[in-house]
This record gives sequence, C-alpha cells and structure tokens, in this order.
Amino acid sequence: MKTVVTLLLFLSSHQIIFCKGVRDSIDSVQKVKTPRGSNMRLITRLHSMGQFFYGGRIVSENPTLDFNFTYDRKNWGFQFFKATDLRDNTTQINFSLAVINKNFHIGKRLTITPSAGFILEQNHTVADKGTDVALILTTTYKISKRINIDQSALVGNLLLEPEERDWVNRLRLTYTKNHFDISVTAWHNNKVFDPAEYVTYGANLFYSRMKLTSFLTMNAGVSGLIMPYSNDLENYPKRNGVIFTLALVLD
Repeated sequence: MKTVVTLLLFLSSHQIIFCKGVRDSIDSVQKVKTPRGSNMRLITRLHSMGQFFYGGRIVSENPTLDFNFTYDRKNWGFQFFKATDLRDNTTQINFSLAVINKNFHIGKRLTITPSAGFILEQNHTVADKGTDVALILTTTYKISKRINIDQSALVGNLLLEPEERDWVNRLRLTYTKNHFDISVTAWHNNKVFDPAEYVTYGANLFYSRMKLTSFLTMNAGVSGLIMPYSNDLENYPKRNGVIFTLALVLD
C-alpha cells in the first residue's frame, strides 16, 4: 500500500507541474490561439490486475499502470492509450492503442463514433509482431441525463496479419450521479473470423471526481468480472476476478 501511495503521489506531482507549465504558457502566449470547443484530458490509472477493457478478459494477475490521453472537439478526436504490467513485460497487457475518431450525432440522444488506428504489441519493442490496424465502432444512446447505453465493436488485425483477425462486442449500461459511477457490461468474442469464443459479464462501482486541485481529480473503484463460457482455456486461463483501481484525472 505504501508503494501504491508513493507512485500515485509521484504521478500527481509531475502532472501538476506539467499542467501548470502548459496553462501558464497558454495564458501568457497562446491564449488567443486556443481552439474553441476543444478539450484535453490525461488519465493515469493503477489497477490490481490487468484487464482488456474493450475485450472483457483478465490478461495479467499483476498490478498494471495505464495512461489515457484524449483530445476532443465537437465532432472528432484523438486517443492514445498505453498499458504496462508492473512486474512482467511479457504479458499481453503491455501494449498501446492510438486511434482517431469522429462523432456522428443523430438527434439529441444517439451518437455513432467510428475510430480507426493501431494497436501496438509491446513486449520487447515499440511495435512487436502482432501490431496491426484496428477499427472500433461505438454507438451511444443517452436514455436520460444520468443513464447511457453504448455498444462497441472492436475488430483487430485488419491489415498486416489478417489471419489473426478478431471481433469482440461490448454492451454497457452506465449510471452517473454526483460522485458515483455505476456500470454493468457484457462482452462477446464471436467466431466470425477465428474459432475462439468467450462471454464475459462485469460490473463497476466508482467514487469519482474527488477534487484535489482546480484541474486534478481522483477516482477510486472496484470491478468484478465473470467469464461463464470460453472454448479456449489456454489463451484465457483467468476467468473470474475482482480488480481495484485508483485514478488521477488531469484536465
């Protein structure tokens, strides 16, 4: 626990220094040039185990650290995600994701967001074998002010290694009120492109948006995953688990 607290304080101090420098620079030099309607955010998360959030499976029983940088405008954005196993650099959680996305709003409640980019396998180098183009298609429906439902389809290995192509669907229902974020999720890895198949169910409970400074907040929560069915126990040996998460959000 002492190591975890030390790591989070280290990350927090560096984010504050970085953010202050950027904000001072923008305020003094580039204030007029700041694009209207844009938003940047950096999220640092520490997890007790490694999970694929689009894939819905546990891939490492070691503590993991990830960074998620997003730049959003009204209709398009960019995301860079980096995950690292803190004990073993050969597990599948050592990877990066970089995608560009565009939002298509249909009415006030429905948004369709295609994202395209690369998933980089990083067990030994910046881009190991297995690095390839990926496509993510997300459809979000705003049921009410506090409740959203979204469906994401992730298809990987589209170009360089099409024989390893895979397709995973994720359906998620999210409820948000004040500091609480609650979600239930179902994942299905289908057999359209390969013979592997599994089904996973999960639930998250987070206490979020705890303000530390004017631009830095903290989230803390727990996630539970159950994989009731899989036809590939060799690739997915860890079927069930509980994951604890601490996060710092800089925006």
